[in-house]
Amino acid sequence: MTDVFESMHTVQARATIEGARLHAPVRVLFTATAFSGAALLFVVQPLVAKLLLPSYGGSATVWSTSSLFFQVLLLLAYLYVHLSSRRLGHRWQPRAHVPLILLPALVLPIALPADAAPDGDSSPVLWLLRTLILMIGLPFAVVATTGPVLQKWFSWTDDPRADDPYFLFAASNLGSFVGLLAYPFLIEPTMTLDAQRQAWSIGFGIFAVLTLACGLVASQTRVRLEVGPEPVVKTQPLERRRVATWLLWAFLPSSLMLAITAHVSTDVAAIPLLWVVPLAIYLATFVAAFARTSREVPRRAVRFALALSVVAAILSFLGNAPIWLSILPVLVFLAATGYVAHARLAADRPAPVHLTHFYLVIAIGGALGGLLNGLVAPVVFDRILEYPATLVLVPIVLGGIQAGPKGLLDRRYHPAFVAGLVILAGVSAMVVAVAYADNFVSLQGLVWVALIFGLGWWLARRPMHLAVILTVAFLAGGLGNRGDTIESSRSFFGAYHIDQSDGERMLVHGNTVHGIQLLDTPDQPASYYTSPGSIGDVFAQLGDRFNNVGVIGLGIGTLAAYGTTGQHMTFFEIDPEIVRMAEDPELFTYLEDSPADIKTVVGDGRLQVEALNPGTFDLLVLDAFSSDSIPVHLLTREAFRVYAEKLAPGGVLVVHVSNRVFDLRPVVAAAADDLDLIALEGSGDGTAPHSVKSKWIVLSADKGATDQLASRPNWRPLDLENQTEWTDDYSSVLSVLR
Repeated sequence: MTDVFESMHTVQARATIEGARLHAPVRVLFTATAFSGAALLFVVQPLVAKLLLPSYGGSATVWSTSSLFFQVLLLLAYLYVHLSSRRLGHRWQPRAHVPLILLPALVLPIALPADAAPDGDSSPVLWLLRTLILMIGLPFAVVATTGPVLQKWFSWTDDPRADDPYFLFAASNLGSFVGLLAYPFLIEPTMTLDAQRQAWSIGFGIFAVLTLACGLVASQTRVRLEVGPEPVVKTQPLERRRVATWLLWAFLPSSLMLAITAHVSTDVAAIPLLWVVPLAIYLATFVAAFARTSREVPRRAVRFALALSVVAAILSFLGNAPIWLSILPVLVFLAATGYVAHARLAADRPAPVHLTHFYLVIAIGGALGGLLNGLVAPVVFDRILEYPATLVLVPIVLGGIQAGPKGLLDRRYHPAFVAGLVILAGVSAMVVAVAYADNFVSLQGLVWVALIFGLGWWLARRPMHLAVILTVAFLAGGLGNRGDTIESSRSFFGAYHIDQSDGERMLVHGNTVHGIQLLDTPDQPASYYTSPGSIGDVFAQLGDRFNNVGVIGLGIGTLAAYGTTGQHMTFFEIDPEIVRMAEDPELFTYLEDSPADIKTVVGDGRLQVEALNPGTFDLLVLDAFSSDSIPVHLLTREAFRVYAEKLAPGGVLVVHVSNRVFDLRPVVAAAADDLDLIALEGSGDGTAPHSVKSKWIVLSADKGATDQLASRPNWRPLDLENQTEWTDDYSSVLSVLR
């Protein structure tokens, strides 16, 4: 008898192995299709962003608005899959999906519409959404259907894993992760923009063939026969409360990711491509969460995320912490919170019959996060307040999972008394942490973070109390105006505040000062614009040559201080809010007090200058790089040819290249070599009163002009041997990383 059972077991094992072999090609096909579709989605997003750069600049709001657009399209794609799979069934839905897959071929390759730039009377947000629809709407919407449609199709097959097809979701998010990181580190440095557009079209063709193959398998494979009571359970309607929790768990990490992106890129460091990191972390948490087979959420991960929320909150109050200390713990906090939220979603994933409904709700939650950060926040808030708001939401949402055991206080005293005591202790501890952190944060940052994390670990046992503590802390120290802030404002292009202290008034964007005016001597240029060794030298030596001056980048209008009677100065500025503040004499007076004839033009500097007549300017100053965020399209070979064409004979082009992260001198050197211009490099050491370190490059075909300037100290010929050429079709910021 034992031999018989062993024989039966052997036969069963062989049948299982044989079944796995038979179904392996189908799983590989579906996995490869899910991976490639998601990779296409996240390669096209930075590609589109690069195409949009000349029209919209490098504002963080461009990314938030674009994210909202992509999330809304994703939502519409999931809605289509949900309705079509329910109405058409396993035989007809794949066949109906075939024409949809082929439609994007009519509009490929991707191209920027001729009227992509917003006009002066239109909302940049609405115009950007319109441009995105024309550029990428149809291809993106079609590819966005991939995740839920493939999982639904797979659930209709007779594969043994058809009851739980969510492994394809992990494969899809892995593709998203790979595609996103491949763009800045592999695709952009090695391919021209035109080649990228063509390659994406080819990739879409391969993806379409794979999808059609999956549809063929799904429509021809017999539907698995369900037996027993399981079908009754699967066809029961979903509870509204369960759907609401899905929505909340999808919304939280989406909103947190975008809020952290805005906070870090605005308030910490305006580093190009920094937005890639939070999005990559967000996708990685999806992969990790849905790759798990467990239906439990790790409680220690919940407490870890809650503890990090305290660290993130305290870091938001510090202005002088090292960049790594300001960014790294916040990104770890995003990873922990995203993983917990997505693990909660994965743990509650429904049976395949409700699969499309599940993904539809996830898409709605993600779109709501994009709506809050992309549309609502820039209109309602005058600062990046969506970050503290989302931070407070984290313990409220995670409180549904984490709840500490009752301690001695809970057993002996009234809950209200215990709550008040914990909140008072927590707020007091945060105040002390903020007060003393500035004194030693740069030297003992790790120890300091560990102490704050310990505070958070203790508070994490009471998530709702923690939410109250964070709210009180932000209301007391984060949301109110600081004593030296006289005005705050926000536009599509950024959040600004005007500070006044020690006889100086300055315009600040995040941690970047865009201009300083001295209250006692308001006609004296300050910060980057003092002399010697800066733009001041240019005006001191060559000022009598300049009748018509153009400046790309306004700031507070400091360069107007060098204007003279009879001189015409035109400032080009993409952000109308900057123009409003610079022209308001109650805030800054450089423009009003200048003896020159001053004109401001709202719009992208390159596009506005390109529309002018040749030989318009005797001096053209390119001053759009005073922060670490680089509008790359202003530094391409084609852009410099435009600038050179607009210079009068003997004219001078000046480029401000001060930057903490990137060395832009090789890019300007390539332009000088291409145009056969003499190039000088000048530097200000920041030792003069009210000055900061700066680097400027002067380009001119007039040797007499450059010889005059070369006689000044701190000026020398630019190294033309070290060149990095950027064109409208090819550029990579990684090529000039310091």
